[in-house]
Amino acid sequence: MDTLKDGKKITAFLNKIKSKWPGKIERFEFKTATVIYVHLKEGISSIDFLSSLSHHVEKLVDFTVPIILYHVESDGISLRSHPINWYSSLNR
Repeated sequence: MDTLKDGKKITAFLNKIKSKWPGKIERFEFKTATVIYVHLKEGISSIDFLSSLSHHVEKLVDFTVPIILYHVESDGISLRSHPINWYSSLNR
């Protein structure tokens, strides 16, 4: 596994998410290389975010390492976990 290549692809994946769903994401915070906190903008719940994201996200994934996204709602206190291992099983 080429971790540098996957790291670049994960960053590109996050940038695609942010551009595809403008106005929903404040920032991304990497806790590890594969555990990422998605800080949502005020008024956006993790449930709202997931309902619009999960239907399209598989098309954006082209990396082989699984990642886990945690969603942090705007109050900064509520941490909702949606531990989907998003990765592609195809060799690209």
